[in-house]
Amino acid sequence: MIETYANINSNDRSNVLSFLDQTSDYAPQSGQIVGIMKQMKDEMDADLKQATTEEEQSAASFKQLKASKEEEVKLASQAIETKTARSGELAVSVVQTQDSLEDEKDELADAAKFLGNLKEQCATKQKEWDAIVKTRNDEISAISEAIKILNDDDALDVFKKTLPSSALQTGLGFLQRRGGHASALHKARALVAGVASEEHSPALRLMLLSLTSKLKLQQRAHTENFDVVIKMVDNMVVLLGKEQVEDDTQKEFCNTEFDKAEDEEKATKAKIADLDAAISEMNDSVTQLTEHISTLTAEIQSLDKAVAEATEQRKLEHSDYVGNKQMTGVAKQLVGKARNRMQKFYNPTLYKEPPPAAFIQLSRTSRVDQPEAPAGPGPFKKNESSAGVINMMDQIIKDLEMGIQEAEHEEKTAQRDYNQLMSDSKENRAENSKSITNKEAAKAQLETKLQQTRQSHFDANTDLDNVHGVINDLHRSCDFLLQNYDVRKEARATERDSLNDAKAVLSGANLGL
Repeated sequence: MIETYANINSNDRSNVLSFLDQTSDYAPQSGQIVGIMKQMKDEMDADLKQATTEEEQSAASFKQLKASKEEEVKLASQAIETKTARSGELAVSVVQTQDSLEDEKDELADAAKFLGNLKEQCATKQKEWDAIVKTRNDEISAISEAIKILNDDDALDVFKKTLPSSALQTGLGFLQRRGGHASALHKARALVAGVASEEHSPALRLMLLSLTSKLKLQQRAHTENFDVVIKMVDNMVVLLGKEQVEDDTQKEFCNTEFDKAEDEEKATKAKIADLDAAISEMNDSVTQLTEHISTLTAEIQSLDKAVAEATEQRKLEHSDYVGNKQMTGVAKQLVGKARNRMQKFYNPTLYKEPPPAAFIQLSRTSRVDQPEAPAGPGPFKKNESSAGVINMMDQIIKDLEMGIQEAEHEEKTAQRDYNQLMSDSKENRAENSKSITNKEAAKAQLETKLQQTRQSHFDANTDLDNVHGVINDLHRSCDFLLQNYDVRKEARATERDSLNDAKAVLSGANLGL
């Protein structure tokens, strides 16, 4: 130890070695040597303490590092599980989005086709409507021009000269029967008559009847009060305003309800598409689970069959082994007995006395009368080839023993393989049975969820039918208004203008004569 210790100078090392190697007649300076050894001990204790401290610090650092790495492994495992679940959810979302995209493409194609048909129909209807409006405007223009011609004051003389006086007195024929003070009343009646011909309104007909009565009464009186007629005109104007307000309100209501119904229809169709995709996916999952369960069941049946066959084969092999072992043992005994018998004759020193009743005579020959012995051949000489026969018997016995060992080895190997097969089959069967149980439970849950989804799909279709019913009701109540809103508004404005013109004519009429 002194020779290999590093923290000591050569002089001290030499003194210590001399002290340790001293003889009986050597008187060393033991104090110095003890001091050196004490110093060495202190240094060794300090080194040991430092090494112990460093080891504890290293152990603490390793423990902390291990805890940190275990936490990192835990977080990484959680991240892997989260990302795996997210990956599955994204895969399902991709399939659902693809199905929704296909449905939207089909719906877009149908909408484009409907839009094309609608444009063609609208173009045709627009042409028809333009023709109707043109014809109506031409008719109104013709009637207005005709009324203007007939109401012209210059035509009075012509009518007086050409029409009989009785026609003028009875009020038949043209509106213009006389000039002067009656021209304003005739113009008012003509305006109201023009409006009444276009708008089949009872109030207008009543006003026209009132003006006609006024014209008849004018024949008997030169002055007349038109306040009632003017009031009727005012009421008609107010009524037209109310009707227009009602149309505006109804139009806004129809547009709002149509927008709501269309939004609800789109949302319901999107929900139905999502449910269709979910139902399809769950049907595929149920089919896959059913196939897996059938496959596992078939594997268990095949495994049970293989185990039964292997067990039967093992029984047969063991039975053959036992029989062959017994027969080989008997053969070995027979050959050994024959060898021993030959040894008795050829090598008496190697002969071994067999135990009593060791071999059972299975058969006996029947006794016969012995003939007289023939003359002997002379002195017997032992066969010199007997050693080869004995050696051959030894080889046979050795071969039989080797056969028994090989059979035992094969029996142990077969039994070990059979035990391993039974163990593996048991584990596989338990795993397959557990997997079948789990898959059947998952299938039951999935079928329950599928039934709920189908019910939701049925409810969504019912909601869609209700939305279609609401839309159809809106079409029945709103289509006429929305299609003819501008026409009705323009017609009311024309009617209101005509009524105001008639009111102005009546208000400015000069009936004094």
